[in-house]
Amino acid sequence: MKTKIFGGTVVAYKEGSHHILDNGIVVYEDDRIAHVGPAYDGPVDRTIDASGKLVIPGFVSTHAHVNAHEGSRLIADLGRRDVMRSGFLNYTPNNGIDGRPFVAAASAEHSIRFGFAQLIRNGITTVLSFGAGSRDDPKLMTDLADESGLRVYYGPQATGAENYFDKSLGGRLQPVWNEALGFEQLDRAVRYVEDHHGKFNGRLQGVVLVRNFILATVPLMRRAKEYADKLGVQFSTHFCEQLFEFHETVRNHGITPVDLMDAEGLLGPNVILAHCVYIAGHSSTSWEYSSDLEKLGRSKSTVSHAPVAYLRRGYNLEGFDRYIEHGVTMSMGTDVMPHDMLGEMRAGSLAAKLIGKNHEVGTAASFFDAATLGGAQAFGRTDIGRLSPGAKADIVILDFDNLQVGPIYDPIRSLVHLASPDLIETVICDGKVLMESGVLTGYDEASVLQGGRQSLRQVTDQFAQRHWSGKPISEYFPTSYPAW
Repeated sequence: MKTKIFGGTVVAYKEGSHHILDNGIVVYEDDRIAHVGPAYDGPVDRTIDASGKLVIPGFVSTHAHVNAHEGSRLIADLGRRDVMRSGFLNYTPNNGIDGRPFVAAASAEHSIRFGFAQLIRNGITTVLSFGAGSRDDPKLMTDLADESGLRVYYGPQATGAENYFDKSLGGRLQPVWNEALGFEQLDRAVRYVEDHHGKFNGRLQGVVLVRNFILATVPLMRRAKEYADKLGVQFSTHFCEQLFEFHETVRNHGITPVDLMDAEGLLGPNVILAHCVYIAGHSSTSWEYSSDLEKLGRSKSTVSHAPVAYLRRGYNLEGFDRYIEHGVTMSMGTDVMPHDMLGEMRAGSLAAKLIGKNHEVGTAASFFDAATLGGAQAFGRTDIGRLSPGAKADIVILDFDNLQVGPIYDPIRSLVHLASPDLIETVICDGKVLMESGVLTGYDEASVLQGGRQSLRQVTDQFAQRHWSGKPISEYFPTSYPAW
């Protein structure tokens, strides 16, 4: 089946970078792009008129909690002060040492399906799905990844510890350690990768995931990296996203988290560090004594930058361009709701300019590169994140003839600074159309939305009996305005 997309402005790839091809043509056959250029006279089975539209490669999200929208909805503008502006520590710790987090009331199936549908609607065709924690359900995630039609990197997580709220200490956050269980979870992850890597026409790819650097022992991290290297897959963990994570590492080891990772051989081209905010040189760490960026760049490690969630908490990565200048592979993650890559690129660009006090940094092109080519490099691939012959047929088409975008001088700056997700009309992944004319083809969107509402309602309705405080949710997480 050969399809020709014609008449639009194409962000095409050649000679090592993206180029703008006006009135360009993209032809894909089955799951691969066969031709990109100004003309094509060969036979085709189907045509798509992209006149007045922008044709881009599918976005790559290297870090997304596909099923974490319930907790993240509750904490905007709110949350505990003692977790130093961290977001997830408000809703992921267990209720007591043997309990479960209050968000465990959510419907995993509805929540995951909602997240995958949202990714498609936002033009994301490849995602690293960081699941719901150490007790996530690999079978459910696998089944729903297949259902989604997306290209999904996934593996069940391992952790050396879990946080819990200690009611006897007024809800103080405490860790409970179990390194042996962490090693068992790693073995489970290896079996998962061996059994599932490459399934669904290659759309499912295995990864080795450690839940959080600060909740893992060095031996556990070493084992995880060794497994990833042996299996030939990526290794990823949450890293330097909490301020006390940095300071605790310095107190315990005398060096920074990046120093420790480097010394233990835990960096490298197959390593994806989610967030990597609090490093040497960040204004909040008060630590100027290490060359963290040099080590990250020299090792060719990847950072998954998800600016929106952290801007909501009042902080961010400092110096997006500094990371790039040191050779760090910068990719983009969508972290938690709404999995909006356009919003992530815009917020990241503006934050980079504000933090750098320089309007020339954080360019639209650098963020678009991170959301496409950077993500591809993170996964060691040259066949995603670009529109070129031989690449996977991961294609997104946006309406670019409207008042929202207006007159166009530079389509990439218009995309990053003016476009909104509702302009995304067509999403193609692996040659399969997942959204056409703004309508999801593989989901009943009303049903998916209803499932997401039901899942959130379960969390809010059961909050008082599941949260350590016993308070109603309206008291612990009040809404912006009171009910009438």
